[in-house]
Amino acid sequence: MGRSYNNRKQIDKQAILLAHFGTSFQSALPSLDNIRLHVSEAFPDVEVRFCFTSNMIRNIWAARRRKAAAWLEKGISEEVLNVQSFLGAVGVLQSENFRTIIVQPTHVYHGEQYEDLKSYVTALQSIRTIKEVWSPFSTLALSRPALGTYGIRHDYLDDLHEVVGVLEEDVRKARELGASMLYIAHGNDFFSSGVFNEMLHVLRMKHPDTPVHIGMVEGFPGIDATIRELRKDTRSRVFVKPFMITAGDHAHHDIDNEEPDSWRGMLEAAGYEVVTEMNGLGSHDAFAEIFVERIRQTADAHGIDLHRKPVGVVQ
Repeated sequence: MGRSYNNRKQIDKQAILLAHFGTSFQSALPSLDNIRLHVSEAFPDVEVRFCFTSNMIRNIWAARRRKAAAWLEKGISEEVLNVQSFLGAVGVLQSENFRTIIVQPTHVYHGEQYEDLKSYVTALQSIRTIKEVWSPFSTLALSRPALGTYGIRHDYLDDLHEVVGVLEEDVRKARELGASMLYIAHGNDFFSSGVFNEMLHVLRMKHPDTPVHIGMVEGFPGIDATIRELRKDTRSRVFVKPFMITAGDHAHHDIDNEEPDSWRGMLEAAGYEVVTEMNGLGSHDAFAEIFVERIRQTADAHGIDLHRKPVGVVQ
């Protein structure tokens, strides 16, 4: 007679995995720490970990591990120094009996990084074991980025308005400076213009008394097109902020840089007085709370109680 598996259960602990694009700049890491702090405080009974989805960024940290002691002395944590890919991080979690996992991307919008992440999660969700009890996951749920994604469960316009709502302080500062507000996003050739143009429309509707613009480091509108848009304003001062989770490589090398081909350099050459504030969005407490709300909504949609204790024992 075969053995019965009906009463067997695996330990089922819960975890939240923050999927960051990542950064190689130590000065940018506090933005990621702030997001994690908000998530940990909101869900104290749940393990919170992170991974970097950027292959390039992980390769930089892998190279730095060859001189690990020097980086540890600079204050870099071992967790950052040994940062994992999504597949590596979720594999470690699963091996430690975390079988209910919410993956929260901290990407700004549904672009290449989020699309790849979604593919990984979908593939893992498709795993079927002969005996269901030995399935590697109880629930593996993917949340959505800051500016939302397509689908009927959550209206992306609600997400977009939520993001615009936490930018009040920036626009107010631009108004006090007598400046145009210019956000510079990362962008790329993967649908970046559409969602940012829609966000720009909402920003302008909400703040008709302050000129607001959004440019892209990669993609459209770039610096030349952005300057043409700024020419439509009468203001000679521009308040510039990166619309990025961290103020890392792009913020320091492409935006706020002494080089004449940087955004600041080209804006100054065009006759503008440039005021920059190089803080990542993750450092903004209200923006970090957006990801807390995304996690809460994802948990509710999948019937996950993020305040329960671990259940089950390995038999």
